[in-house]
Amino acid sequence: MGTEVSPVTRRCAIYTRKSTNKRLDHDVNSLVTQREISSAYITSQQYKGWIELPTRYDDGGHSGSGLERPALARLMHDIEAGEIDVVVVYKIDRLTRSLADFVRLIEIFDRRNIALVSISQAFDTTDSMGRMILNVLLTFSQFERELIAERVKDSIRTRKRHGKMHGGLPPFGYIATTDGLQIDKPEAEIVRFIFAEFLRTRRYTQVMTAVREAGMCSSIKYSPRGKARGGTPINPSTVYSIVQNPMYVGRIRGESCTYPGEHEPLISQNVWDQAQAICQERKKSGPHSRGTDHFLTGLLWDELGRHMLLDVKLKRGKHYATYVSSNAIWSQKEFRRQYRSAADQLDAIVVASVAEFLADRIKLRKALKRLGLFDQELEVLAGQGSAASERLMATPKTQRKELFKAVLHRVELGEDQLTIEFRMLEIRRYIEWQGRLAFRGRPADWQCSDARYVHVIAVRAVTAERWPSLHVAPRASECPGVPDEKLVALMRSARKAQSLLEEYRELDLEALAKLQGCRTAQFARLIRLNYLAPDIVTAIFDGTQPQNLTRKVFLNSNVPTDWAVQRKLYGFPTPERAIDPRNLYGRGMWPSAMPD
Repeated sequence: MGTEVSPVTRRCAIYTRKSTNKRLDHDVNSLVTQREISSAYITSQQYKGWIELPTRYDDGGHSGSGLERPALARLMHDIEAGEIDVVVVYKIDRLTRSLADFVRLIEIFDRRNIALVSISQAFDTTDSMGRMILNVLLTFSQFERELIAERVKDSIRTRKRHGKMHGGLPPFGYIATTDGLQIDKPEAEIVRFIFAEFLRTRRYTQVMTAVREAGMCSSIKYSPRGKARGGTPINPSTVYSIVQNPMYVGRIRGESCTYPGEHEPLISQNVWDQAQAICQERKKSGPHSRGTDHFLTGLLWDELGRHMLLDVKLKRGKHYATYVSSNAIWSQKEFRRQYRSAADQLDAIVVASVAEFLADRIKLRKALKRLGLFDQELEVLAGQGSAASERLMATPKTQRKELFKAVLHRVELGEDQLTIEFRMLEIRRYIEWQGRLAFRGRPADWQCSDARYVHVIAVRAVTAERWPSLHVAPRASECPGVPDEKLVALMRSARKAQSLLEEYRELDLEALAKLQGCRTAQFARLIRLNYLAPDIVTAIFDGTQPQNLTRKVFLNSNVPTDWAVQRKLYGFPTPERAIDPRNLYGRGMWPSAMPD
């Protein structure tokens, strides 16, 4: 008798999706239905070795038009980790409705030898006929999605032409009723106050300040489920939108024009015309950030978590590009100043830092290990880093935006450092890439791997135009400290050594040490002392340095170039931040209004 061979175990993951949040809180919904049917099908295939994985991949309230879905991201991550053999869906449009996205997913599945099964549409992705059937099904799914979108747009246009607001929350100053929009009298007075102040001051910021000082708040309204909202102070974004919203003059904004509305206006046509004339005058004219080659837009954030945008201005015939922190509402409440950085200089720092990272074999090997690379494959890639670094430095400015959008996940700008987070999947592709055209990333593959590497560069790239960049305060008239003569003499010796180095460039280190009157090793230590933080040097001259800091400590230590590390190493306190909340006293604010 022959021996029966047991089937190979195939691990099956069930993916479900629902476009809306409707009925998601019920015990039985569309996600549950999809999962039960898929689970029953897997059970029927047990003779093939199929087993259902317990992990749930459910995307409730997510459209199938894109791939930015949390459960799908987890599914792709587990596929990359080798934990899945078969992906089971109820219908193929539950996975995606986009033909382009489907092709990307199939490429990833093929690369990982993953089978895709649709319960209600029998096909096999391992042959060409199955692929053709899938493409036909997805073409019709995409066609259906586009038809639905066109019907919704036509409905919105029709309602606006008839003067009706289509969905969403009612604008500030109105309440929604069964008879349409009705005026909310307390908020209507605020709207009229805002327009009056804008006509008087002709400045958005002054109107925002007047609203803040008046302490105006929105009315408390209740949702259909009885949830209260409102009652909070008016924020600047509300002020800005009110001034430019045609709803307040009795009209509804369309795609290219406005339509007469059924609701009652809050201001007169004359007031509206004057306000719009001021808005037109205040519109920025000149260069736009999209017409530049600066590549950090969309990737750059400050250390407080605010997105940094590119601001381009034309002054005296010359363009000035600056990265500026976004005016987030929470930072306005805490009166946080915006970070500013010259775009040309910051771009150059990032390019040089990425090139240095690629050329540094130690850092590159450590980063590539995040992808699970070892042995011969790791060494081959690490050896190609220098060539990739030279290729990056030679990349034209017009091609940098696509390149850095792929290899960088995020860049954070701080006062004393720049943090670059690499997307290692694309770093590996760039090292291996030998193409002649511009390098472009593969966003569809990014969800397959979350391998990152953080590279920190000690640099002061925040523009010090308005704030001091050095932590140096004048010496107090009654300074309690007594300067250590040996330390002061050491600092002066370091200055003398630096002067000799600059004056006698034709001499070697040994000859310079003879001029200084010391040994060669000590001369090198003196040169390093010139890189001490300014606040450490001033503390030595004031005699306020830590008591255990002596001449011997400085000469025997390796002085780091990072000022923050120097302070920790030698026992100095961290100075106050160079960029502090603005002085509120000059704005007439009480001390109690200062943020914690």
